[in-house]
Amino acid sequence: MEKRRVLGVPFNLSEKHSLGGFTVLEALFTSAILALGLFGSFQLSTASMAANQSQRNLDIASGLAQDLAECWQVPSVFCISQFQNLQNTGALSTEAGLQFERNWNTTAISTQGTVPKLLQNLQISVKWPNQDKLNGSNELRWEIRRASTPDWVGL
Repeated sequence: MEKRRVLGVPFNLSEKHSLGGFTVLEALFTSAILALGLFGSFQLSTASMAANQSQRNLDIASGLAQDLAECWQVPSVFCISQFQNLQNTGALSTEAGLQFERNWNTTAISTQGTVPKLLQNLQISVKWPNQDKLNGSNELRWEIRRASTPDWVGL
């Protein structure tokens, strides 16, 4: 038997050695681990996109409520006419085709010795469909108060 040295290690030519390549079992395990990692990455991406869309819808609803609240505090002709209409603006749609419904209710806060219209409370509700649940909806509630200047001040 002849022994040779390969890279300083004795090497026997008569023995059969598997020096390279993968077995089918190793390739199968590697493919399974890769598929599991890709599936996890896909699930994470899907959850991230759903959370992003949910946050975007919440931002739109918050903007609609804030717009109405700011309009309530400014006595312009447009804002006054908007609050003299029905208590519902109807469905407001976005570029994605999602329908938002905005409702509001104003109430006078009466305190002892003051005119009830001096202190007012505005409650705003914005609803939109929940895309994750069938026949479900999300709702944002917004509340703001306003105090008017009494007539005796002379302003």
